[in-house]
Amino acid sequence: MPTDASLMTCSTYEGSAPTQTWPEVTALFVAAFAAEPYEEDPQELALFEGWGPTQLAQPSGRLTVTEQDGHVVGFAFVHSLAEDEPWQAILTTMSGHPTVAGALSRPETALIVHELAVRQMSRGQGVARTCLREVLRGRDETRVFIGVYDSAADAVAMYERWGLVKVGAFRGADSDATLLVLALPAEDLRTRLCSPSTAVDDR
Repeated sequence: MPTDASLMTCSTYEGSAPTQTWPEVTALFVAAFAAEPYEEDPQELALFEGWGPTQLAQPSGRLTVTEQDGHVVGFAFVHSLAEDEPWQAILTTMSGHPTVAGALSRPETALIVHELAVRQMSRGQGVARTCLREVLRGRDETRVFIGVYDSAADAVAMYERWGLVKVGAFRGADSDATLLVLALPAEDLRTRLCSPSTAVDDR
């Protein structure tokens, strides 16, 4: 059944989220990223139920959960680059790009979108756009970074439609996947997420 955007509710958490939130968010996370084109290990993905609360407890952690009829249909999870050494290491490999260099010099001004996931049957209804718009609301960071596998063509197209621009690519030594890194000034992204021209959501 398609998701009626008018019936969706969003809850945003900082520091902690209700205990009952995590199992359903984790189930969605596993379903989304164990499927094609990601095909990640479901057992590793399930560790999000323990990892998520720890990351949310960081000073800049924020989780937005979107529900319909009492069920989670999407979520976005973010925090500052200043608190994320793995992402700092990724961005260091592309530090020749001026956007990346600026973020690395002032990591507190950059926001990393760690996870953005939508339930399969709710895609194409603006859930991802709603989650991201709400999780960005009132943030102080001036630039947003998102990583996405190059094989996830629909997600890449969605982010580009929102105005995000590729600033580099990264492949870990033990990974078969290439991570594309896209970025946009936070205010520009907020504006585009509210624009009717970006209302179609492929994810």
